[in-house]
Amino acid sequence: MSNLIFQNTTLTVVPHNNQTYITSTDLARALGYSRSDKIAQIYARNQDEFTPDMTLNLKMRVKDYGSGNSEKDVRIFSLRGAHLVAMFSRTKIAKEFRKWVLDILDKEVKEKNQQLAQPQPEKHYTFEFTEYELEQLTWLWFSHKQMNDLLGDLIKPLDALGSRYSAMVYSHHHEYKRHHKESLETIRRLIEPFKQSNRLNWTRVVKRLN
Repeated sequence: MSNLIFQNTTLTVVPHNNQTYITSTDLARALGYSRSDKIAQIYARNQDEFTPDMTLNLKMRVKDYGSGNSEKDVRIFSLRGAHLVAMFSRTKIAKEFRKWVLDILDKEVKEKNQQLAQPQPEKHYTFEFTEYELEQLTWLWFSHKQMNDLLGDLIKPLDALGSRYSAMVYSHHHEYKRHHKESLETIRRLIEPFKQSNRLNWTRVVKRLN
């Protein structure tokens, strides 16, 4: 991926482990901070909410005050990490930045899905499940959907309260919502033999899949 441009700010892309990262310095400029250490302060206050994939220190060559370059530790953020930083940010431009990052992430997901959609030999696997195991797997899918919907309902109330958990709830809701959407057809296929079952647990959960 070439460099990213948010409004009038050019963000240098740092490729790492097949992900797109940007430096804390560029992130600070994009969010309207005059000092890059503002990002470090946000991260220090909320670092327990960042996963290892969201941010890390990377050895990079940077320009010195003189004519040469030197190698130093630079904190970089993935796009999801940058989005989480922007959730904690209170600058005027932070809201627009969050929308922009989500658009970039959506574009990346679509591109990956298009690549996966290319005709390729598909592997097939055979596993054995008991009826009880399939029943529990179906309820697990449904409970995940319920929890994800609940997270979505909590975003605005937590944000209104100024809760430190609002950013994490927002991130989890949007990041994991696609999993229960993409797995629905698989679950429906697995439980096809039990859709006409009179057992109470099946009749209850099948209604929730329709």
